[in-house]
Amino acid sequence: MGSWRSLIALLVLATLTACGAAVAADDGSGLLPPSGAVAGWSRQGDARSFTAKNLWEYIDGAADLFLAYGFVRLETAQYAGDGGAERSITVDIYDMGAPVNAFGIYANEKSDDAKPFAAGAQGYVAGELLALWKGSYYVKVAMMDASDAEAARALATATAERLAGGTEMPAEFGRIPEEGRIAGSERYVRKDALGHRALSNVVSADYRLGKATATLHLADLADAAQARQAWQKLRSFEKQAGQGLVSVSRVGEGAFAVRDASYGEMLVARQGQFVIIAMSEKAGRAELAKLMNRAIGGLNSRHASAAR
Repeated sequence: MGSWRSLIALLVLATLTACGAAVAADDGSGLLPPSGAVAGWSRQGDARSFTAKNLWEYIDGAADLFLAYGFVRLETAQYAGDGGAERSITVDIYDMGAPVNAFGIYANEKSDDAKPFAAGAQGYVAGELLALWKGSYYVKVAMMDASDAEAARALATATAERLAGGTEMPAEFGRIPEEGRIAGSERYVRKDALGHRALSNVVSADYRLGKATATLHLADLADAAQARQAWQKLRSFEKQAGQGLVSVSRVGEGAFAVRDASYGEMLVARQGQFVIIAMSEKAGRAELAKLMNRAIGGLNSRHASAAR
């Protein structure tokens, strides 16, 4: 009797192990549309997955950029139309770990001539490529032939509908003013913003200031000590590289203004754990200071609300 019990236990264990292996092999591939999700198109072979350890095998030189934005996992599959292998569409789903990372890589890869595409939170079309983001996911749909654009759009939409997450902008963009913001100008840089190692987790957008435009960058440095250190590094750099650096009063907990060779007029301030940078080729320091103070006022309001 004991041997029978042992045999049954081994069979159960083997079954559970096999099921677990199957789940692991298909981990995340349920995000991809199944065959028939778009009429006339079927998935070819098994879905493939890649992690940070082997992403370079799939996108080679582009892997570093995705890793810089917090890449977690990629699920990819190829779909063929009724016409045969020459009609092919590839769907890539990148799990970027957080909505702001997904938006960041999406905005980074979006070309100036891209056309809007309504899917997920935001989407665009550029030639034979469709891209979108939703929640923590960044999706790229590539067709071999532009004649399959309708099917590619349908696959992109079907993919977006399967993904978890909302369609609102990442919460980090609630830290910068809405007034005067130019729609579609938002960006997020996770590391080395503006070429400075000290600046990380930076949300930015362009603003209308009368007839001029300006760009506002807000870096979240996690705590006030790191923000102060980053601000000081920027000041030291601009003292050497910029022109006419002066201290500015009544803007944040410390601010300076300078003429930067690449970005024009620049105002840099710190407030708590944040470093804020406003820059413009045409706007003056007074206008930049007003934009900066609006941003700082918003940060203080949110901090006060959170403390209640």
